[in-house]
Amino acid sequence: MKVILTNKTQSILPSEKVLERVGNYILREQHQPRRFMSVGVFFVGADEIHEINKEYRHVDKPTDVISFRLVDNPEHKKLNKKNFPLDYDRHNHTMYFGEIFICDEVAKEQAKEWGHSMYREVVELFCHGMLHVLGYDHEEEEERKVMKEHEEIICAQLDKLLKCVK
Repeated sequence: MKVILTNKTQSILPSEKVLERVGNYILREQHQPRRFMSVGVFFVGADEIHEINKEYRHVDKPTDVISFRLVDNPEHKKLNKKNFPLDYDRHNHTMYFGEIFICDEVAKEQAKEWGHSMYREVVELFCHGMLHVLGYDHEEEEERKVMKEHEEIICAQLDKLLKCVK
């Protein structure tokens, strides 16, 4: 999996390499292909995420993470050119399946609240965003339980995943 990273902040945040390692683990855990997959990740400030939240979710305040699923996959089918021929870019041989916006300022506040590093918090927010772009949600109670279960499985492996890369 390829992460296309844009850091619009002054914060030192996880690299593409770190996010790709975690993203590949998530795709494997979700029984999704890892080759030829790409996702956009944007580290933004509170003002920008506030505007995105207001425009797309009609919530007038900053938030920690916002994800945009670019491939509609409620049945969690394999993300490949056979199942999603119109979403597969034959020229680049890749499927760009989503975009994740993470706010460094909110992540910093939440890291203090949870008692871990901002780095760890940003990676956990990336995991949450990845599950959203893969088709999970938490609007309904049953959806929330399923998504939380997947987040717990993934986050239990983060220390091992993060130890190998920086």
